[in-house]
Amino acid sequence: MSVRLSNLERGRGTMKSLEKIHDALIKIVTISIIILFLLMFGITNLNVIMRYFFNKPITFAVEMGRYCFVSIIFLGAIITTKEDRHIQVDFITGMLPLKVRFIIEQVGRVCMTAFFAMLSFHTFRMALANVAVKSSAMQIPMAVPYFVMGIGCIGICLESLLNVYLYQTGKKIKKHSKESEDLAS
Repeated sequence: MSVRLSNLERGRGTMKSLEKIHDALIKIVTISIIILFLLMFGITNLNVIMRYFFNKPITFAVEMGRYCFVSIIFLGAIITTKEDRHIQVDFITGMLPLKVRFIIEQVGRVCMTAFFAMLSFHTFRMALANVAVKSSAMQIPMAVPYFVMGIGCIGICLESLLNVYLYQTGKKIKKHSKESEDLAS
């Protein structure tokens, strides 16, 4: 009995450690998004000022803004997936019973996990293929933007997989609108 109890306590300790790591990673992603947004906003505005008032545009501003924007999108999708807030068309599923809707949503999450796992693989292949290729204005390896996209895809994949687990074990519950619950019953 004491062996089982200690294993259970160890398991809880491991889960708490994983939750702390997960929370820390989400904070890092959030801070990265904020920094990238400020960088994009700042360089774009500075470029407008330099172009309009001094007729001397910043040569790398558009490229940097583009890379920041793409990075914000892929990193932001990790947080969107964590919160299960992706756009969903639930016109048909909203009329189904809650149990059937749950199964359909779980299948969707599994498909999303598989899709982003494949996309991660191919994105990293693309990054490795473009290590020697330099961007036109900033002269950074094109592997860098592809690598950020790959990190985003892996994050989405892992968050989606985590959502499957959390919903399946009942640790996370989807809140449906009252209207859709009335239609389902």
